[in-house]
This record gives sequence, C-alpha cells and structure tokens, in this order.
Amino acid sequence: MDGHISRYMLYYPATLLRGELIHKHMRSYKNQQYMSQDQQRDYTDQKLRSILAFAKKHSSFYQDRIPELEPGKSAQELLRSIPFLEKSDLINNIDKLVTYKARFSSAKTTGGSTGEPVKLYKNPDALARERVATWRSYGWAGVSIGDSQARFWGVPHGSLDSNKAKLIDFVSNRRRISAFDLAATELRAHYQKIQKFKPKYLYGYVSAIEALTHFVESEGLPRVNSIRCIITTSEVLSEPVRKHIEVVWGVKVFNEYGCGEVGSIAHECEHGRLHVMSDNMFIELVDDDGQPAKTGQIVVTDYFNQATPLIRYKVGDYATMSDEECPCGRTLPVLENVHGRAYDIIKTPSGREIHPESVMYIFEGLQANSGAFSQFQVIQEELNRFKINIVKTGKWSDQLVGSIEAGIQQRIHPDISCEFAFCDAVPREASGKMRVVKSMLR
Repeated sequence: MDGHISRYMLYYPATLLRGELIHKHMRSYKNQQYMSQDQQRDYTDQKLRSILAFAKKHSSFYQDRIPELEPGKSAQELLRSIPFLEKSDLINNIDKLVTYKARFSSAKTTGGSTGEPVKLYKNPDALARERVATWRSYGWAGVSIGDSQARFWGVPHGSLDSNKAKLIDFVSNRRRISAFDLAATELRAHYQKIQKFKPKYLYGYVSAIEALTHFVESEGLPRVNSIRCIITTSEVLSEPVRKHIEVVWGVKVFNEYGCGEVGSIAHECEHGRLHVMSDNMFIELVDDDGQPAKTGQIVVTDYFNQATPLIRYKVGDYATMSDEECPCGRTLPVLENVHGRAYDIIKTPSGREIHPESVMYIFEGLQANSGAFSQFQVIQEELNRFKINIVKTGKWSDQLVGSIEAGIQQRIHPDISCEFAFCDAVPREASGKMRVVKSMLR
C-alpha cells in the first residue's frame, strides 16, 4: 500500500477516532528536539509542576506522597523528595493510582518478560504524544507514518486478539512476522513474505531479525531492495550483531529503547546517539542508594499520562548518561548506553552483582572468531550453576565448551559450573522476546 494512502486514509482517521490528535502535535515536537538549554529547563519545570499537581489532586495514591511545592523550590527538587514507584506498587495499588477511566482511555498490559504482568491506563493525549515522539524519531531513520513495515513481533494466539492485531497491522501498513517461528523452513517463508510485501523497513526484536539475517547469509539470498533501514527494539543490540545485520542487508540499523508502561524512552539518531524523549518524560539515573548517578537505574516521570500517573517509576533497566553534544544538533539528552534489565543482573557466590553484558562479551568474542553458533542463552539457575543454550552452526567445535565455561569462571566466579544444552532454537518468553542472559534468582 502507498505510504500516503495509508497515512491519510487509515492511520490518521483511526487514531482520531480514538481521540489521539497526533497531527496536532507534529510540528511542535519537530521543533522541541532543538530547544535551547533555557527552553528545556523551563519546559521541564512546567511539565513536572503540572503532572505533580494533577497526581496529588486526583490520585489517592499520591496525595500523601507528593508534598506541597514550597516557594523558591524547583519542581526537580520537589520530585527528588518523592519516593520511587516500584513495579510492585503499580501492580498492588492500581486502583489508587488510576485517576479516571475515560471512554477513550486505553488499558495497557505489559511486563510479560518477568512473569509479573502490569496493567495500567493511558489517556488519549498521552498516547498521541507517545506516538508522535516515536514517529519523529523514525524520521531520523528516513521513515514516515504509513511507510510499509515488516514487523518481527509476538503473534497473539486467541482469535479475538489475533483479529485485533491483524486490523491494527492493516491500519499501520505492516506485515507481522512471528518472532516465535524461527526454524529454517519458517525463516524461508518469512523471507519470501518480505520479498513479496517489499517493506520500506524492518522493525522488531533484535534476536528475530538476527536469526533471519543468519539465514539470508547462509543461504546466499539476495537483499530486498525496498528496505531502507532497520529499527531494532526490546532486546539488547550489541555492536557485533548490529554490524552483522548492516553488512548482510546493506542498510543502517537504528536502535530503539522503551517499555510498555511509558512507551518510547530513547531512539538513535543518524549519528548513532540514543536521544531521550525528554519532551514526554523526565529521566533520572540513581545508584543503589537512590542517589543521582551518571550510571544507574533508570527512573522515569511521565508528563502526560493522567489516567495512571507514573511519578519516579523504576523501569528496571540500567543506563549511563552522556555529557557529549550530538553532531546531529538535537539537544535532547543522550544515553551513552543501556546496560540491561535489572532482573537479569548476575549474582555471584561472593555477593557481587554483574551486568549481563559481561557475560555477553564472552560469547560475542568467540562468535567473532569462530562463527560456531547462531544463538545462545545463559540462564543463572543457582548462584553457582548456569545453564547455557546453544544453537550450533557447522563450524561448532566441542572445544568451545571449555572456552565458554572458563570465560564465565574468569569473569563471574571460579566456582561456577555450566550445563550445556544444544537446541534448534533458544526458548522465548511468552511475549516472543528472547532474554539472552536470564536470572532465575529473586
């Protein structure tokens, strides 16, 4: 379908019927990415004051948590005095958090990766602004609303959910490709579907796009010339994987970071910098003691979700903030790196906590030198016992078992033992995501 027809005849009318005035915000969001520091400071103060006042007045959960704003005190100072909102708070206090369930408010359930689903509500303006910030960022990759997309994602099982997903995909001019079915026969069918559809871009889980990339490369299949870029999301994108995808498809990969509770948090620009959507939210990074830090847990305050205000919400990820200005000229803050999920932090018998990236480096180094596997997964089942799932290629050597175990013992702890399982595909979460490093410890 032509992108202009999709945009003006389907996407805009469908979102308008839901009360999402997307077109209304487009121009201001394009301008806001270049705000001066003074403008950013005033904007942040204004939006924080607004959502804090609203939450205190309308949400019983926040009435006692948010103090009155004292004269001479900035909104950011007030914010730092408010307790963090944990995922458990959102699960256990949703009725107190919710301010209203208007006719157009949308229920959102997220958090399936941890087995702790979270349900909240979003008002139409919050959803519209979330979408506008996302489309603005896709514009950095050369993509517009209505452009055709091949989407590597989970596929609903129930007939009602499946039909709803098909309708949404039609309105959005995209074809859904199952992130669950990645066997060789399915990958061939996925490739043929993409060839026929001729999408302008690929979008979705890193692991699913990488699996198709390995298949295309191993089979010597030609590139799909309609594809102009690839946008990855939901899983960690390592540099070796990024480079591999770019070489095979011949286009640039742009990474996206977000979560279901607040939507898009940061997107990569054409210079590879991960810009925060700071016109929709205020980002803090805090250490384990809850103090401001350059590297720490991500804490988000959503400016516009009045249906379920999220004030100082701990997303469950770690990141590092960058002080460098981006060559693209945009003044939106930059995350230097997103390190991984808090629930996949590796714990050691000696009490240390280690980011999952440390484990991933072991496999990335071996893969770069050997090309011996197409997928891997590390599961910490006990403090001193790891299970390792491997999808072998024809270059696999059993000597790599010792190299992997030695690398884990060196980086994590010498007492760790590893159990290896060789499979056709790494098991996925119910959502379709693949957690490359997964901790079963709580």
